[in-house]
Amino acid sequence: MLPVAPHCELCSRILAQEVCAVSFCSLRRSFLFAIVILPILLTPAVAGSSLTDLHAFNGSDGSNPAANLIADKLGNLYGTTEYGGAGGYYGTVFRLSPPTRPGDPWTTTVLYAFTNTGDGARPTDGLLLDDAGDLFGTTSDSNAGGYGEVFELTPPAYSGGAWTETVLYSFSGSDSDGSYPQGGLIADPSGNLYGTTQASVFQLSPPATKGGQWTFTQLHSFKCCTADGFSSYARLVRDRQGNLYGTTEMGGFYNTGYCAYLGCGTVFEVSPPATKGGSWTESVLYRFKSNVNGYSDGLNPFGGLILDRAGNLYGNTYGGGALGGGTVFQLSPPDQLSGAWTETILHNFAYVSNDGAVPVGNLIFDKQGNLYGATWFGGNACVYNSTAYGCGTIFELSPTQGGAWHETVLYFFPRVPSVPDFPAAGLLLDSAGRLWGTTQYGGNTTACPGNPANGCGAVFVLTR
Repeated sequence: MLPVAPHCELCSRILAQEVCAVSFCSLRRSFLFAIVILPILLTPAVAGSSLTDLHAFNGSDGSNPAANLIADKLGNLYGTTEYGGAGGYYGTVFRLSPPTRPGDPWTTTVLYAFTNTGDGARPTDGLLLDDAGDLFGTTSDSNAGGYGEVFELTPPAYSGGAWTETVLYSFSGSDSDGSYPQGGLIADPSGNLYGTTQASVFQLSPPATKGGQWTFTQLHSFKCCTADGFSSYARLVRDRQGNLYGTTEMGGFYNTGYCAYLGCGTVFEVSPPATKGGSWTESVLYRFKSNVNGYSDGLNPFGGLILDRAGNLYGNTYGGGALGGGTVFQLSPPDQLSGAWTETILHNFAYVSNDGAVPVGNLIFDKQGNLYGATWFGGNACVYNSTAYGCGTIFELSPTQGGAWHETVLYFFPRVPSVPDFPAAGLLLDSAGRLWGTTQYGGNTTACPGNPANGCGAVFVLTR
């Protein structure tokens, strides 16, 4: 049985026309953010558009990845799986290394398998990589005990040794810190980490000396059942002034229809204090709303945001829109400080054969300002459970001279044994224009314990 709303992730920061490996240097460390441009890897380019399955998970090495990939300077890919591993249930952190000769298989290494014995369980989002090779991430712990953690994985001192996991912070589930972080992390130039739980926005500051205790600060506590947002599942994005932007799946307007009780979601900003020691300030920039014409502006933004040079925010909703299959939207800042942000729908998805539906992962830009993403449903190549919802797509949105955006579906995921399907995360773009990602299902449908019909998920590359 497939879940109704898969977890997803958000790219840390991409500036339009400036797509490059992003690193923030500091006295402590520099972080390579979750979306970087890969070097040209060893997979040969081919004419046309084709998808290659780089690795199919089998359960023991992880299963059901719901997060984006990151890459290091050598072209190694890093990611997480929500389930699987040595314990069979609690998830993994993995590395996928390119072959030394074109055409040979990639090598998969499980860097850490969670056990739910104080180390966390069920990582649902991507990772951060610093210049020392340490990896940072979150575990959601949903239905596995506890309320989630922020962790660090340190590489071994010698080749072949074990990676070391350190829990930097364990959430208590109280009003003072929140619970179930599922949106991943971003970092600032000082090495502070930022993230969200379902009920809060938080900062985690590094110790003055290595090995010391990290300091947790709650920057904002969402207010359920008010005009404020709540239930945030997306990674934040940070601008040059230190403002944080994100989305909540619910909250906002409470009018009629679907939004009458829980709300249709929000886009928010959390701004640093003007003076040291002051409080951070949250502003709701946009509330998705219900009206007599349906959910024409979209509802339930599950993924995060990206930011362009002009300060415009881009994101998606997994429901609503003019055609009911979700939207890609742009939010433009006001001309005056007290003005309202303006939403523009760039694309309406529909449950039809030539389009995707239910975008839940983050978007990315290329150098020309084109947007790329994936949808969890939709497409013309799959009928699941006798219903033509589709098994997902990879799409491109391109701006036109007239102001409209044009969608091109680059790939339809089929429901075919041993082929990846149902992508629940954003994509990674390399310098050759290839798109790298994960699917929650598909891949090896004979070696996935307990779920051979759907498969354990896979890592893929789309060559255009």
